[in-house]
Amino acid sequence: MIEKFKKMDNSKKIPIVITIAVVLIVIIILLSFLRKDEVSYKIVKEDDTKDLVYTVDSKRKGKFFINIPYINIDDSSIKSINEDIDTYTEEFLYKNMIRSDYEYEVNGKVLSLVIKTVDYDDDTPIVYFKTYNVNLETNKLVSDSELLNSYDFTYDDVSKSIEKKFIYFYKDLLKEEYFDEEECDYDCFLENRDVENYTDDIYFYINKGNLVVYKPFEVYSIIGEEKYFSENDYKFIINK
Repeated sequence: MIEKFKKMDNSKKIPIVITIAVVLIVIIILLSFLRKDEVSYKIVKEDDTKDLVYTVDSKRKGKFFINIPYINIDDSSIKSINEDIDTYTEEFLYKNMIRSDYEYEVNGKVLSLVIKTVDYDDDTPIVYFKTYNVNLETNKLVSDSELLNSYDFTYDDVSKSIEKKFIYFYKDLLKEEYFDEEECDYDCFLENRDVENYTDDIYFYINKGNLVVYKPFEVYSIIGEEKYFSENDYKFIINK
C-alpha cells in the first residue's frame, strides 16, 4: 500500500490528503458538539480526590447496610442540599434492620441522585425513595414541574405511564396464575398495592436521558405477589 502511494503523482495525492483532513475536522467538530453539554458548566469540588457524589457515612450489620451520599461541590446551595440529605438519612444510622444505598448520574447539566431505602423493622419491609435533581450551572434544585416542562411532559403523562405499567403487572400476574380475575380484579390489585392515585408519592430522576419516577408501593398481600416483584419495578419510565 505504501509503495503504491509513493508511486502516485501529486495530482492524486493532494485530493487524498484533503479528504483525510476534512474527515478529521468533521470528527473533531462532532466530538466538540457531543461534549458541549458536559463542559458548559464548571464544577468546583470540595475534595478533588473524591467522586462528584461519594459515601460520607456508612454502617453495616450482616446483610443490612447504610451508605449516606454527599454531593462533592463547593457551593452554599449544595451545602443546604447536603444538610437536607443528612437530616433525611440521620435516623437510618440508628436502626439495625435497614438497607439504604444511592445511585447518581449526570445528564447534560443535571445531576440526579436517588436514595433507595428498605426498612425491615416492621412486619413487612417498607420501601422509601428520595431524589435530588441539581442544575449544575446554578447549583440549585430543579423542581418537578421544571423537569416535566423540559421534557414537554405533564402529570397526566406521568399518570398514564404509571398506569400502563401497573396494568402490565396485573395482566402478567394473571398469566403467571398468581390469581384469576374473579379472585382479584384490577381495583383489588391496586388496593393490594396500596395505590389510590398514580401520582401520589413519586420521585423524579433522570436515567440515561430518560425521565423516570420512583414510586413505592406494597408488594405483600395474602396472595403472595412479593415473589413476582423486583426492585426495578419501582422505577417507571415516563413517555407520551
